[in-house]
Amino acid sequence: MEITLNKIKSTMKSTIRISIIVFFLAVVSALNAQTFKLEIGYANPKIHGNDTSSTYLNGIRVGGTVELKLKKNFTLLSGALYNLVYSNKLQKARDYQAVNFITMGQSIDIPLRLVYSYSLNKNLKAFAFGGPNLNIGLKSIRGITSTLDSANIKYTGITSKTENLYTGSILNRMNLQIGLGGGVQWKKYLIKSGYDFGLVNMNHISTKKLYEGGWYISLGYEF
Repeated sequence: MEITLNKIKSTMKSTIRISIIVFFLAVVSALNAQTFKLEIGYANPKIHGNDTSSTYLNGIRVGGTVELKLKKNFTLLSGALYNLVYSNKLQKARDYQAVNFITMGQSIDIPLRLVYSYSLNKNLKAFAFGGPNLNIGLKSIRGITSTLDSANIKYTGITSKTENLYTGSILNRMNLQIGLGGGVQWKKYLIKSGYDFGLVNMNHISTKKLYEGGWYISLGYEF
């Protein structure tokens, strides 16, 4: 019975997440978007806290954005971007003991940015942007390989295993961020970069605070 209830809860949560994304994109589309852009690039998120070492991940981000024209040189940008990231982190201990953490993560970014553009000539413009970003965790699988002895296992609680950090209630799925960035666009081609700062404590199992944010760079094409 408990397993069935957990499956129902998991299904409901997945349905709610998908519904939020679909609703958000439908609202944006209904507002008569002025431009649509495809983006692909590199993502370098970081999970960090005061009482733990930082975990850096590397991967790709790909998706689409829409921009709604506001007054003068301002536009409002939103959309959805899929992230696929990977981390291989080795922590060494004394007497040749070590713990290796391998993480594969998937998430979706839903930004809401205010963009200011300045035309340098008829084909070239520079732009800057800022605003919130909602990062929704889809899956984060972590494999742990430990060569710790019994004393260190008792002290750290770390053993070899594989776990999903979201379904295991280790990390929160919803991560609110605030970011800044900029770039240039030549005709219909653009390059941009930015950094998002995590605002929400991602740690779901202890009082130690964990935040996730990071840097990215993307190439894009405007339709």
